[in-house]
Amino acid sequence: MKSLRFVAVVLAISGLAVSPALATNKEGAKCTTAGKVVIASGKKLVCAKVARTLKWINISAPVATTTTVAPTTTVAATTTTTVAANKTKPVVTLLREKGTSTSASVNYTVTGDKDIDCTTLSTTIGVDFTTKYISVINSIVQTSSKVCTVNAQSRAERNNTAYETVLRAATTFAISDTSGNVQTELLGSPQTIWVTRAP
Repeated sequence: MKSLRFVAVVLAISGLAVSPALATNKEGAKCTTAGKVVIASGKKLVCAKVARTLKWINISAPVATTTTVAPTTTVAATTTTTVAANKTKPVVTLLREKGTSTSASVNYTVTGDKDIDCTTLSTTIGVDFTTKYISVINSIVQTSSKVCTVNAQSRAERNNTAYETVLRAATTFAISDTSGNVQTELLGSPQTIWVTRAP
């Protein structure tokens, strides 16, 4: 019985003597012999000099480096498309001179947000314009750098009846600005002038 107690005491003292040594074998703890490799808690550690101090470094996983590298910024390539003012299509709008008329000669206007070329519009019905109760487009005149005046002849009869005299963009409508940019959409179309002619 005494011998068993003696063995237990010896083992306890041995355990106390060994524990501190084992406790030091952990990642980041100080070590004494550079290059020494141990296995502790399933990790492979090597005693290496870090900032003038010997420490246990985990080599079972990628070793962290203390080298400082300047950060690299990667900028995704972007394309910015800038359309020059002289390359944009004009915005054009059809308007009427007035809502009613007692004269068969009526006026409409095509107005642009930039200088437009009225010579690019045709007086032939069906080319740039289609009509209702208009017999002919008499003229298209450049009345300002941004305005074309369209004069048309209403077919309203002399019977005191109001005739719906309509001018609208044809499917083939096209007008150019002074830089040659072509617009095929005419805002405000159609426009109506009610023409009533006395007998």
